[in-house]
Amino acid sequence: MVEEAIGIDVGGTKTLAVCIRSDGTVAARLRKPTPHTGPRDLLELLTSLTDRLRTPSTSAIGVALPGLVESATGVLRHAPGFPCDDMPVRRLMEEAGGLPVCTDNDARAAAWAEYRIGDDREHDDILVITAGTGWGCGVIAGGRLLRGSQGFACEVGHLFVDPDGPACYCGRRGCAEVSAGGGAVSHHGRAAGFPDGESVTQAAREGDRNAMKILHTVGKALGRGAAALVDLLDPAVVIVGGGAADAGEILLAPARTAMREALTASRLRPGIPCLVPAALGNNAGAIGIALLALDLRLPRSR
Repeated sequence: MVEEAIGIDVGGTKTLAVCIRSDGTVAARLRKPTPHTGPRDLLELLTSLTDRLRTPSTSAIGVALPGLVESATGVLRHAPGFPCDDMPVRRLMEEAGGLPVCTDNDARAAAWAEYRIGDDREHDDILVITAGTGWGCGVIAGGRLLRGSQGFACEVGHLFVDPDGPACYCGRRGCAEVSAGGGAVSHHGRAAGFPDGESVTQAAREGDRNAMKILHTVGKALGRGAAALVDLLDPAVVIVGGGAADAGEILLAPARTAMREALTASRLRPGIPCLVPAALGNNAGAIGIALLALDLRLPRSR
């Protein structure tokens, strides 16, 4: 019998759950709004999604969460915008479902999916930026997922990327969290009369100059943030996912230009990493955490 795992990616606005087989194929998918009303409602969402997707072949559950997810305990220590500090997600889910549970940061889960089954899986050094409601980062270094001593590695949302950027909830301006992702597209869009980020992207595709200017501004901030991370980590490729990446080349082209301009000694480098859209799109976090959950059960072969 082919083993399956459920992967749940808790996003800032939406939560995606998938059931995947051991070869990475998605057998089922569900999406629900993300509650921001405390641990009880979040747990209810996670358990209800699990119950709806679970089959006799389900052998593990994965939960990808924003913010600081402690590796050793599976505790969500802190997630911006979620009143769920110190929530023992792994223990609660194992008690509710009776199956092994893997918890990790959402950007790391996305990086693992792109590494395992994405278009750039021939590389062992990958940087994945999730430019959605927030701004996250997952790193594969030498074929290993970079977690750090506690599981808090790669929290880069407050990297300074835009001196003219919006005010951040941390009290500063121009953080990547609010300047270089989907949240920034929405912010600039509302100021220009657009109802949301999706409408900005659609208008830009239709040639609207104001919308194109917004995506160019956000793309430049994204590229400057990517350059700082490339200087630090020296990846073979930079993969961009999250809501902002839905804009495609209208956003990624200025991001590439800004990254090249900001990189240290860019003209003297033998090669500059490609900046490409995520192959798995917004499904990457859910697929990646399900793959990590299966790794608890099955020996990994790449």
